[in-house]
Amino acid sequence: MAVTFDTEYRTVHEDAVWADRSTRDARLEVRGPDATDWLQGLLTQDVKGLQPGQGTYAAYLTPQGRMIADVRVFRRDDTYVLETAASARASLLARLDQFVIMEDVTVTDVTETLGCLTVLGPAAAASASACTGAALATLGALPEHAHLAVGVPGALVAASREFGVPAFDLFAPQESLGIWRTWLQARVPLASERLLETVRIEAGRPRYGVDMHEDTIPLEAGIESRGISFDKGCYVGQEVVIRILHRGGGRVARRLVWVEHTPHAQDGAVWSGGESVHLGDRVVGHVTSACWSPARGGLLAMAMLHRDATEPGALVRIGADEATVRKLP
Repeated sequence: MAVTFDTEYRTVHEDAVWADRSTRDARLEVRGPDATDWLQGLLTQDVKGLQPGQGTYAAYLTPQGRMIADVRVFRRDDTYVLETAASARASLLARLDQFVIMEDVTVTDVTETLGCLTVLGPAAAASASACTGAALATLGALPEHAHLAVGVPGALVAASREFGVPAFDLFAPQESLGIWRTWLQARVPLASERLLETVRIEAGRPRYGVDMHEDTIPLEAGIESRGISFDKGCYVGQEVVIRILHRGGGRVARRLVWVEHTPHAQDGAVWSGGESVHLGDRVVGHVTSACWSPARGGLLAMAMLHRDATEPGALVRIGADEATVRKLP
């Protein structure tokens, strides 16, 4: 019997579901004696402060402050694993290779050999523990991006909050990942893409290649509070970010926000990515990703809007629907 979306949504909030993100996202490995200092000079977050087993969320920018990619950074004993959206894989690898000049650093695309499964929901820790052998109490205590090695060579389990519920990413070489995949298939419901997008949008987590692109400044996407360190030294694009913050008071020409239309029937039409958003007769931006949200009882979207339309509570129009602007978390 087919599983309904209502059942899926209830399960992710009451129990656990799983997804295979091996091709949805990409993974690079950075190793070498100079890896820490090299990454510190490129990424927006403080990589140098990470200890083995810790991680962070960061961006890699052009000198003009535009995003090449956003990345999750996991520090292992002697290497770093960088995870990014599959759409940013080629450009990120090319840019990183370009900046290896005199440094003793090797960047390797391990997307095809190091896969990733994600378990999400209140029971995710228990499922991840039973699947991988990692201690349940240890998993439950991991802060976001922190990770630990498990018995499988080259594998790690990392805590995630990308979907707004407790989640764990199970990274392992493909030959070992198959065992975990089989275990999950037999015991945990598989999440649909619709479910993953719905809970991501409800969590207010923008996705590169969907809600933010190569022309986006991190402050426009609202990721500065978790993706940028304002205490570290220089990084590529820092001058632009600092100029906006200190000279412009953080004011940007556009900003990513939520827009919602409630109530709206679950079986009604859902907005499409790219759909225009109007303030009066003026087009002020576009929808980037949208869903029917059970939590809101209506349509919920992320939209990149002109600053004139980003005040929380502002009323805008998408197609025939009146929508209310909300601030992302």
